[in-house]
Amino acid sequence: MAEKTVIYYYSGSGNSLSVAKHIGEKLGHTTLLSVYTLRNDPEVPSDYARIGIVTATWFVRPPRVVKEVCEKLRCSRRQKVFIIATCGGYDGYVCIDLKKILQPKTDFPVQTFMLPMPPNHIVGFSPLPDWADRIYLNHEAKASGRIAGKIKSGAPTRNRRGLNRKALAWVSKTFNGWLGVDRDSVEGGFYTSEACTKCGICEKICKNGNIHLTEDGVVWGHDCQQCMACIMWCPKRAIRHPNVPKKRRRYRNPNVTLKEMVRSEFHVGGDGGEV
Repeated sequence: MAEKTVIYYYSGSGNSLSVAKHIGEKLGHTTLLSVYTLRNDPEVPSDYARIGIVTATWFVRPPRVVKEVCEKLRCSRRQKVFIIATCGGYDGYVCIDLKKILQPKTDFPVQTFMLPMPPNHIVGFSPLPDWADRIYLNHEAKASGRIAGKIKSGAPTRNRRGLNRKALAWVSKTFNGWLGVDRDSVEGGFYTSEACTKCGICEKICKNGNIHLTEDGVVWGHDCQQCMACIMWCPKRAIRHPNVPKKRRRYRNPNVTLKEMVRSEFHVGGDGGEV
């Protein structure tokens, strides 16, 4: 009987979800779940032989919610664990930090992988042109196959040493300050323009439950995870931010649909087919 895999993903533009889909299709018999599902139920069913965490890099560190759910995650020591950090170029301490949390929960070496994807923090900088995105995405399609092969083999991955934490923190803070973004802020700073039609997509796509549609319009709460999903996927480009010029290009991974972004669970690679 084929081994079953569950992959928990954190994705705003669709990059990490696309990687989770590709890895799951190659591994077979894979369930994809939003990391937010672990908030309500942190226990991973024992019938899964492998547990995957696929997450975006959040200012060289794991997103708050990803670190939070990994700390609470409960699993069998006989379940294998792998981590894939998607990033614009460098994953910083994402894999290192998450491995420290997850390694004590399993008897097998936690496998870690870094996979560059199109940069997409629209509040800090403009996304790359289409031709550059295609280079990243073509590389991802090939790299996902190699990563899936290593996950199947269970071979230990090389332990990377991160850069000096204090130096990296200073560089990150200085660079982000220059861009006008704050990693530790829980206030997203988003608002809507007159183009807003109150379609409700932003409310549905915010898995953190930080966005609510009211009679007066869209309201953001005080726990923004800065995933950029709302501003990237708004069909009318009605969601704005003080740091984002009106004409700045939005980026959405072309291998992921809005329907998939809104959902929190589906299956790939067999075992009943995609649902």
